[in-house]
Amino acid sequence: MFKRVKTIFIVLFCLVVILLYTSACFSNGSDLLMQKDSKSEAGGSNSFSINQKLNELKNRMVSPPVVLSHESGEIIYGSGDKELIFIKGYADKGNTIEVYVNGVLEQDNVVVDNNGVFETLNGVEIIEGENIIELISVSPSGRKSNPTEFNLFLSVPQKVDYKVYDSAESLNEIGDVYYSEDINPLVYINGSHLPSSQIFIQVNDKVVGEVESSSSGVFELDEVMLNQGNNEIAIWAISADGFASAPVFKDIMVNRDLDVPYPSSLSGYNQGNANYLSWTPSIDTDFDSYKLVRVEDPCTNPEYPGDDVIATFSKIDSLNYIDNDIISGKSYYYTLWTVDKAGRKVSSNVVAIPKPVYSITIKPLSPSGDSTISRREWFYQPFEITNTGNITFDVQPFMVWIKLDPNPDEEMEISPLWEIHIWNPDIPEQYYYSNEGVYETYIADWAKTDGYTEVEEETTYSSDGLTKTVTVTETTYKTEYSKVNLKRIMTVTTETTITVTDLTTGISTETTTTDTSTEVVEPEKIGNPIEGLKPGEKIIVEVKIQNIAAENGEKIIAHFHFAPVDCDGHFYIDEIVSTGDVTVTGRSRN
Repeated sequence: MFKRVKTIFIVLFCLVVILLYTSACFSNGSDLLMQKDSKSEAGGSNSFSINQKLNELKNRMVSPPVVLSHESGEIIYGSGDKELIFIKGYADKGNTIEVYVNGVLEQDNVVVDNNGVFETLNGVEIIEGENIIELISVSPSGRKSNPTEFNLFLSVPQKVDYKVYDSAESLNEIGDVYYSEDINPLVYINGSHLPSSQIFIQVNDKVVGEVESSSSGVFELDEVMLNQGNNEIAIWAISADGFASAPVFKDIMVNRDLDVPYPSSLSGYNQGNANYLSWTPSIDTDFDSYKLVRVEDPCTNPEYPGDDVIATFSKIDSLNYIDNDIISGKSYYYTLWTVDKAGRKVSSNVVAIPKPVYSITIKPLSPSGDSTISRREWFYQPFEITNTGNITFDVQPFMVWIKLDPNPDEEMEISPLWEIHIWNPDIPEQYYYSNEGVYETYIADWAKTDGYTEVEEETTYSSDGLTKTVTVTETTYKTEYSKVNLKRIMTVTTETTITVTDLTTGISTETTTTDTSTEVVEPEKIGNPIEGLKPGEKIIVEVKIQNIAAENGEKIIAHFHFAPVDCDGHFYIDEIVSTGDVTVTGRSRN
């Protein structure tokens, strides 16, 4: 009310100033007035009335509206980026009010009632941040007042920021459409807001979770169930100071995918400095992409997403790829994974390009000393083993034989006695094979190509001492390749002769039986493999022999094989290399 009185006072002050100015004009021009008065007295029609002019001037002026509901600079707190406000104030009765927001006419014809009161009953929309409001009063004749201007600031609480993932482990973000194996898939929601806020998570008009954001503002909710078809997710927050944010909506269409993709068939070849790959097309109706995976380790099956994806193809008719990022001659292993929109995946066959080659060579090097050694002396025979293949593999040592000359009686545990090893001289603690007490000959079944015979004799007497029984068992081992399966077959022939002698008469009876059997034999693996020999890599190994208790002229002959080994522990017989016989002779200590 005070503001309205103030406005009326200002208008009257202006009228007084105009009146004084007009009086001065009349004083300075009295002759003119007298002349006009004379004309008037003479009956002229040009009579002049000051009051009439003042009334006309007053009628042409329209008072600006007075706002009562808001103050300029006022901050309004809203829950969204827009808000309705209701403006109330005073103006001349009978007028209407125009409302402008940021220079745009938002409402007109807001009526000023008989009491001089107006209100924007339908509300006026303001936006986040600063808003410039202007009100103009319009008279019935269409005359407009000067604008009444004031500022309002709409403050909106921070919105919730979040994403939806298929699971907390894989963190594959879900878009507008989600292909799932399940009718009601469980998803994982992770987001952020102001610290210590209450977060409300609603799915399809039902609040499914209420969590509190951490001190850093992070929140999460796992195993949120979605329905088949369309799902509406809404998340909002109430901050620690009590302000509610506007809901943030996300629509997700869930489509169920029950079929695993059909695998493609992968093929390829090497040409020049590139590997060329091609595959059969997918027939999956929910196809998402092809993932071409490559590894260099032959012991690793190329997996997705665990191993290196070298190319991704989102078009179902993309059916070939050229891999230029290779080392010429080196073998690489590829699989093609077909992925559908539900995340189901299936692998093609594994293709090796070029074909893996398991091959090694062995070269004897000059020994560091004479092969005739005294007791507690060592003899070292080095060999250089080279990976001549195109992949990394292990090299397994095998036993062929250890022969002693003379071959001692088994009961003689002292003489002769030798110690033998295979080791890496560059890594002294690395031993591939160790035998610290060799005191008898040993020949592996694999090496018995020329035949090997063992003889055992046993003598027993009857309880009355009148009968002697002598049993002689002679076992012969012989190996040869089978033409059928290319395996080495060992034939074991056991001949048993039993001689029974009556000691009272001296008469003996002899019976002989023979038994034959066969079995597949392979080189006998010993010790530990040489691991991770790369293509072209060389390694030095030494056969290391010590004389522990051998006499003058007593000998030991050691013979070993080495072969490349694949990922399943199978060795390549055709690629076996040999140390040959390593012979050491004992001598007395001087």
